[in-house]
Amino acid sequence: MYLNLYETCPVEPVRGEGVYLVDKNGKRYLDLLSGLGVNLLGYNHPAIVKELKDIPPFLHLSNLYLHPLKEEVASILCSLTGMDFAFFTNSGTEAVEAALKFAWKKNPGKIVAFENSFHGRTLGSLSTSGMLKEQPFPRINTEIKFLPWGDAESVLKENPSILILEPLQGSGGPRVASREFYKAIMELKKHGTIIICDEIQSGLGRCGSFLASQRLGLKPDIVALGKGLGGGLPLGCVLLRKEIASTLSTGDHGTTMGGNFLALKLARVVIKEVLKLMGHAKELEKELHGNEGLGLFIGITTERKDEVMRKMLEEGVIIGKSARGIRLLPPLIIKKEELLPVWERIRSLL
Repeated sequence: MYLNLYETCPVEPVRGEGVYLVDKNGKRYLDLLSGLGVNLLGYNHPAIVKELKDIPPFLHLSNLYLHPLKEEVASILCSLTGMDFAFFTNSGTEAVEAALKFAWKKNPGKIVAFENSFHGRTLGSLSTSGMLKEQPFPRINTEIKFLPWGDAESVLKENPSILILEPLQGSGGPRVASREFYKAIMELKKHGTIIICDEIQSGLGRCGSFLASQRLGLKPDIVALGKGLGGGLPLGCVLLRKEIASTLSTGDHGTTMGGNFLALKLARVVIKEVLKLMGHAKELEKELHGNEGLGLFIGITTERKDEVMRKMLEEGVIIGKSARGIRLLPPLIIKKEELLPVWERIRSLL
């Protein structure tokens, strides 16, 4: 029997159609959570379906072998982000694990993270997740300090080896900090701190640029990607600068399934399509009055989040919540006329 560790939504989907899920009774739900942010292109996007019909020469090819597709996708991601190297993983949390190890190899020591942050549930990512500080599990053996989110002054008082942040917090938000906060982080970089940006939720065009950090003035040393990268299949990626990559040796890290061949085929499609949709996400942002997020990473603070979620579900709309209130991660293909009336309805319930 399946061990369910989630607070499940009382909907039993049987198929997906664009931005909608259809349940076993034929009821359609506008999905504004898109599989926890995975389905960037919605359900059954024509480009994804077409790629799946092209049967690959193999479903899996281990990292013992080189293949042009792996180099192609890695090169595209590096070009779009200004990074030098890419390493593929199975998931976002594994990307964070690798990012922490890579940073540590270059510059071991104290790590700074932020209150209400969320980086994943494996031990390294858990150790740096402010939201999970009280969970009764072991932590990695180094000093980790959690600072208040958005507090530029507290950042400038620190001198850590490594700093990890979400450009805008997801499970703890969504909320964008001040420009002064991001400038303070870049000041630490000038003094040798390695900056890791967790773009698992905020990346891949969701915030109106390929990475949210590109809109916020952040120039990280390492970036973690995941969620929608594999077009619905498990895929994560760590992007890093050559000065960090140069410290790594064979055997320092590895993965059996990371960079799965079929997932990389879909990733190539996803990247191509989200590049067309970034401007759309940025334009819709201007219409979302009250949005505390960025692009189509949408949030609003409320203590009535559970009540609002239940009401919207009754009306055929799936939304999510965060520590602060409502969180929406709609597919990037969503139309203005589909999103704006629902957004105004949500605001009317607050």
